[in-house]
Amino acid sequence: MGLNLKNLGRIAVGAAVKTVAKAASKWPGLDREYHIEERLSGPWPEGPYLWFHGASLGECRMLQGLACALKEDLPNCPKILITSQKVEVVSFLQDSCAGIADVAIAPADIPSSLHSFVSSVQPLGLVLAENELWPGYLSTMSKLSTRRNVALVSGRYRRSFPLLDFSGMGYACMQTASDLGRFTYASKGFVPCTMGGDWKLLNWARDGGLVCVPENPAIDVVFISFHQEEAEAFVSMAKDAVDKGESVVLMPRRLSELNQFRKLLLEAGLPVVDYPTVGPGVVSLVSRFGLSREILLNSKSAVVGGSFDRRLGIHDFWEPLQMGVSTCVGPYAKGHDDVVSQLVAAHVLAQIHTPADYLRRRTPAVDKVRMFLMGEKRKVLNSYKLLMKFIEGLL
Repeated sequence: MGLNLKNLGRIAVGAAVKTVAKAASKWPGLDREYHIEERLSGPWPEGPYLWFHGASLGECRMLQGLACALKEDLPNCPKILITSQKVEVVSFLQDSCAGIADVAIAPADIPSSLHSFVSSVQPLGLVLAENELWPGYLSTMSKLSTRRNVALVSGRYRRSFPLLDFSGMGYACMQTASDLGRFTYASKGFVPCTMGGDWKLLNWARDGGLVCVPENPAIDVVFISFHQEEAEAFVSMAKDAVDKGESVVLMPRRLSELNQFRKLLLEAGLPVVDYPTVGPGVVSLVSRFGLSREILLNSKSAVVGGSFDRRLGIHDFWEPLQMGVSTCVGPYAKGHDDVVSQLVAAHVLAQIHTPADYLRRRTPAVDKVRMFLMGEKRKVLNSYKLLMKFIEGLL
């Protein structure tokens, strides 16, 4: 590592961060919750690996799907390691990725932690999800090889850290034309780019891209990935649904917030049961991850969380759409503003501007959803083929 001003700055900041983090790790409660010591020093599995990194559960589930696809489609596919900074995401992936990929907590973005990480993992390349452009990750990977060894998939781009080192990036596929334009400008056209849509649709596209309406669904509406900050909006809509005799299911974003939702529903006088029990005029609460597909196969409509508070980011609206479920979002779409605006204008998604609009929400036509998703399918599959060529060049 050359000792230019930028690298000296990174070393100084990294040393300060490590000192503070080491002190915090001495508090047992903090270390149990955030795994600080593990982020700083590992242990990490022994490679070589193809390294995937994402932040949210949605990003990492997309990477899990990508790992499945590469295992099937890429001859001599190397071992894959998926990392995330979020402890609850790592825990979920460790159960669901068996036989597909190994899983670990992501290293802290400081030189000493990244040195330990790459010494053990020996990454052949790095595939980043959506917008996980950590400066230390990019700088470290660029120094491991003379070849460009970093790809960004399903990219969303607004801004990034100043003086970000794009020199190791050899491929980026962005979700929309706006993302593509912003990223191309930021990287000064240095990174080969394409518009590839949202890769949460990848395995659906590879499986044929059919949109089938659920038969005889017992659930009238499922509220997906709602945060505690959206509790007031949710309780208002759930009350209208119950008063109408609808069967309601809530999948909270964080299981730790489940009891708070239960308390608020009971205080509002709404009958509450635990999933898999469902019924007319009842709110059913889901208490574990990994059930979204099962629930959507039995649902008439869905309302997507993260969209009823402007501070949050909207969650995965593609999953219910690709399963033929009439899908609604709230007034905010942080992180996916361009795509959501396009989908609402095309009558693929419905938008609920206030909770009072819940009973007046419209039902998007399945034919319009099918037509739009066919275009997305083509973009995703074309960009996936380009990623495979990129990875083949690393092996």
